This record gives sequence, C-alpha cells and structure tokens, in this order.
Amino acid sequence: MLKKTALFPFTLFSFVFLIYLLGISSSVYGGDSGDIILAAFFGGVAHPPGYPLNSIFGYVFTHLPIAASVAYKLNVLMAAFSAGSIVFLFLVLKNLTKNFFVALASSLVLAFSPIFWLYAHVTEVFQLNVFLVTISVYFLTLWRENVNLVKTGGYKLGGHLFLGIFFLGLAVFHHQTAVLIIPAYLYLIYSTDKRLFVVSKNSAYVALTFFLGVLPYLVVPVLAFRHTPVNWGNASNLQNFIHLITRADYGTFAASQDFIGADYKARFLQVVSYFAFVKNDFTLVGSLLILLGALYTFLKQKKVFWFLSMAVFFTGPFFLFYSSFSLSSDFLFGIWERFILLSYLFLAIFLGYGLLFLYQNFKSVIQKRTNLPIRREVLLIIIQISFLLLPLYMFRSNWQKTNMSKFELGDWLGHDALASSAPGSLIFLFDDTTAFNTQYIYYTNPEFSGRRIVLGGILRHQYYRQQLAREYPDLVYPSGFFDKTEVQSATYMTQLIKANLSKVPIYTVAFSPKIEGYSWIVSGLLKKLVVDSQVKDKDFIKSLNEKAIAGFTLNASEANLEYGNFIPQSIKRFYAFSFNDIGDQMLSLGLFEDARNYYKVALLIQPDNPRSLFGIGRTSFELGDCDSARSFLLMSYKVESQNTRVLEVLADEARKCEKNEELAKHYEDEAKKVEKSKLKSL
Repeated sequence: MLKKTALFPFTLFSFVFLIYLLGISSSVYGGDSGDIILAAFFGGVAHPPGYPLNSIFGYVFTHLPIAASVAYKLNVLMAAFSAGSIVFLFLVLKNLTKNFFVALASSLVLAFSPIFWLYAHVTEVFQLNVFLVTISVYFLTLWRENVNLVKTGGYKLGGHLFLGIFFLGLAVFHHQTAVLIIPAYLYLIYSTDKRLFVVSKNSAYVALTFFLGVLPYLVVPVLAFRHTPVNWGNASNLQNFIHLITRADYGTFAASQDFIGADYKARFLQVVSYFAFVKNDFTLVGSLLILLGALYTFLKQKKVFWFLSMAVFFTGPFFLFYSSFSLSSDFLFGIWERFILLSYLFLAIFLGYGLLFLYQNFKSVIQKRTNLPIRREVLLIIIQISFLLLPLYMFRSNWQKTNMSKFELGDWLGHDALASSAPGSLIFLFDDTTAFNTQYIYYTNPEFSGRRIVLGGILRHQYYRQQLAREYPDLVYPSGFFDKTEVQSATYMTQLIKANLSKVPIYTVAFSPKIEGYSWIVSGLLKKLVVDSQVKDKDFIKSLNEKAIAGFTLNASEANLEYGNFIPQSIKRFYAFSFNDIGDQMLSLGLFEDARNYYKVALLIQPDNPRSLFGIGRTSFELGDCDSARSFLLMSYKVESQNTRVLEVLADEARKCEKNEELAKHYEDEAKKVEKSKLKSL
C-alpha cells in the first residue's frame, strides 16, 4: 500500500525534475549566487546568516563525480528542491481538496510559473526555504485532518504536528522570511486545537521541536575553523557566531540595509508591483481562480481561508511594504522577485480551491442533466483533465522565459572582470553580482591564479582583513590594519592601496578612492590605478583596453538572445556601462574611431541605451559622418529628451552639417528650456 501511495509523487517529482533539468544553467547566475556556490563547494560559511543546511547539501552535490561545472552541480540541487516543493504542494492540495486532478493542475501551475521555474535553474537560498515550508504545511494539514477526525477517546498529540513544526523551524532558521508564516500557523493550530496553547508538557514539546531547527548551525563553528576562502563572520567564537546568525551586518529583521530607503509612496507601489507580478506569473485566468478560491474558502472553509490569507499577506504585501526595497534598477528588481516565491506557494493553494469550486459546480449541473451524450463519470473526468490546460499553456508560454541552459553571462562577467587585469594584480570588487561572480571564476578557473581579489565592501571587518593576510601573505599590510577597531571599508582600501602601490598593479570596480599623484583609468570592466602622467598617454590607454578585451569571453552578438530576466539585464547593463566608459575615455583623448567602436559594442549589448546612442552620434559628428551623427543623436534625444548635451551637439550638427541656423537655434533654445526646468525643480 505504501509503495502504491508513493508511486505517483515519485513519478511527479521525476517528471518535473527532468523538465527543470533541461533548462539548468551551467553558469553562475548573479546576486548572491556565486557566494552560495563557493560556500557549498569549499564547505565554508556563506553570507549571513550562513545558510549551513544549504552548504551541507551543496557540498555533496558540488563534489559529485560528473563532468560539469561547479555551478551546474549546485543548480541541479536547486532543481531538486523546487521539484520536491511541487510534489509536497500536490500532496497538500490532494489532502485539502480530495481531488487528484485539482491538486495536480494547481501544483503544475506553480511549477511552470515564470519566477518559480526560473529559480529552479539557478542557485539561491530561497528554493530550500520554499521546500521546507511546503513539507511543513503538508504535515500541518495531516495533523489538522487527524484532529478533526477524532470524535471520542483520549487526546493524542500525534507525530504529524511535531514534523510540521520541526520543518517550520528548519525553514525559519534557514531563512528568516519563513518567520512571516508563524502568525498563520498559530491561528490554524489554535483554531484546530486550543489545548496546545495551555501551558503544558505538550506545549513545551512543540516549542522544543521548533527550536530543533537551529541544529544545522552547530556545524558553522566547525566550518569557520577550517578558514576556507568563503568564511563570512569567522563564526569560530560565540560573539561572531551570534553576529552571523542574527544578520547583524544587514539588520536582523531587514532584507538589507543597503536596499532600504523607499518612502511610503514607493512602498505602496511595491505592493502594487506585487499584484502585477502575481497577474503576470499566474496569468489572468490563474489570478481569477485565486480570487475564486479565496471566495470559496471564505464561504466553505473559513479557517483555511484565514490561514492562507494570513500566509499570503505576511509573506507578500506586508513583507514588501516593511522591507522597503528601493526598486530603482534591474538588479534590485532581481533581488526583490525572489522574496515573493514563498507567497506564491499559498496562492497556488487558493488557486486549487478555485479549480475545486469550478469542478463542484460543473458536477452539480451534470448530475441534474438526464440527456447527456456520454456517461456522467466520463464527462466529469474530462472536465478534471481539462484543468491541466492551464499549466500546459503556462509551460508553453514560459519555457523561453525561464530556460537558462544557454545562459553564460554570469560566467562571462566574472571571467572578463579578471581578464581586465594584469597577472599578479590586486583587484578590489564591489556590488554583489560583479564581486561574487568574479570570485566564483577566480576559485574555479586556474587561469587567473596569482591575482589577488578583495571584497571591498567587507574590509571594515577585522576577521576579513585577517583572512586576506592568510590568503595573500606576500602583500604589504599597513600598521594597524589588523586592529579590532572598525571604520569604513574605504579607509582600509586606501591604506592597502598605498602600501602596495609599487608592488603590484591595482584595479577596482565601482569604487575608486582618490590617491594623490595617481588616477584611475578604464581597463575593460575595471579601473586601473596609474600615475597621473599616463592619463593622457593615448597609446598606453588604447593598448591597455585592447589587451583586456582580447581576453574577454563575452559574445556581444549573443548577449540578447535569451529572455531578459532582471539579473541578466543588470549584467548586460554593467557591460554596456563599461564599454561606454571606454568610449568616453577614448573620446576625451581624441580617438574618435576607437570611441565609436566601443559605443557600438555597448549598444549591441544594450539596445536603445541613450548614452551609447549619443556617443555614436557625437563621435560620428567629430569624424565628419553627418548622416550617422544626425540619426544617432535624434535617437538619443528621443530616448532621453532632457539631456542638454544631446541638444547642444544637435545644434552643432545642424549648423555645421546641414547649414541650418534656424534649426540650430531651435535646439539651443530647447537646451535652455531644459536647464531652466532643472533649476526650478531644485
């Protein structure tokens, strides 16, 4: 009997997992992905709160004896977690609705929704979080059903509740966002059996079971003592351990202090964005089914309605309003979207009830009809099977949006950042995607051994400065560099640069402190520190960038072939920004043809980029190519009409190329209007 019961869930897991397997990326993705992969690979400690459970499973997968990249192996684990979530969601829905096809169709809707499917192909920590919560909800619903079936006899707590609470504890201690579903749990448990809220031995057992979820963190000090290259917080003592698991650097109950700052209007817009995402990811039909399911449960199963509503509210709109992400870039949207995955789990349950409502109404109508051309049972089965049309449609619509099998941008970014530097150089890295992707390539690609990479954002921490000394003992470390006193990372970065100026080539990305007698010039994706006299050396700067880009793996013509998800878009934006920087540098040196070529590459990577369009127009004008100048300047003006520089060059083009003084005067007047408007806004 057990084998028969387990057969379909195993089949469902295999089916979903194999589909996910087809779209898995062999590349590191973006955001925190590189850090999570390396922590698993080295058996180290990832960024706060450490995610030991992820690293324990990940260590096994990243050391599988198969011919694949480290990233691919861990991405396979993410696919397994995601497929497992779908299986347990199916079991939850089957238990709640008592309808096989409703449970199957609803779980597959979630499986093939764009965000859920995308994150089945790349590494993050949210997949395990959803998996643990789904298992927990499954056992919670089993416990509730058993309690409701008990009519007489003595009270028996049962193992299902303990299992549900244990997996909830694992989820909460794995990722703090899982704490948001606790109010929903407390409500459902209280409304099912109030006796558990009386101070008793049973209550103590339940609480103890929850806190067993912290057990994976017992391995963190052990991992910290190993001093792997990824060892956040050096949690080898109690103070550092508490600092790590409470996420003190980020803000214990905040997504990240760096992302916070939206005003109340922006926070409400984030909630609006959430519902826009729901409509897009579940489709209009799916969204209507969610609303229908909410109405049905409110009328028929109020306790389930309030449980699901509280879970959706706290993990969706409430969290987004509270966390206050500043949604000002593709990268921040890419960070934001992962946090709504947990709420999607509970929306999918509502959707299942929407399908159940439709089925029951169809069934009621059919049972009243006597002149049906086929048997009622057959017709009801056909209706239930038809529910699978929605996930089938979503599969067809979302495959290309989520297929990451050809995604290489993440690896390209890390490789090309390193290729932008000279052998033996010291490289300061900032911004999650650039830093972690570069770090991933550095440790998995022997081509770049000998370079020294520094995560500039965490230099303020003593443990990290000590870690640098262990990894790079040949560098010169200034007096007081290892003191316990913590100041801004920029201070330590400047000290380290000055101590090693004459020893190694020095590069940075995103942040470049002022060093007297030296200047930062663009070198591929990085900036190189050179003596002031080299800033105007045309041959040196041209050769520097040509050499850097010759080592790139970027295929600019293929960069826009895949669907434009947020993180890939942010990577392409970074590439385009860098090529535009090179173009600006060449333009300032009077190397107009070289500058135009770099602007063209930037435009190929990110079409309609106003800076690239303007650069091509400006350099074309300097080269006497009036037709191209006019065309690209007008395109830039169309995209960015408030850019006075574009208007000024358009005026020059009209005056010198078209000999049209009236048109030139028009552009100059428009530029003055824009300037006045900007002054008024100040």
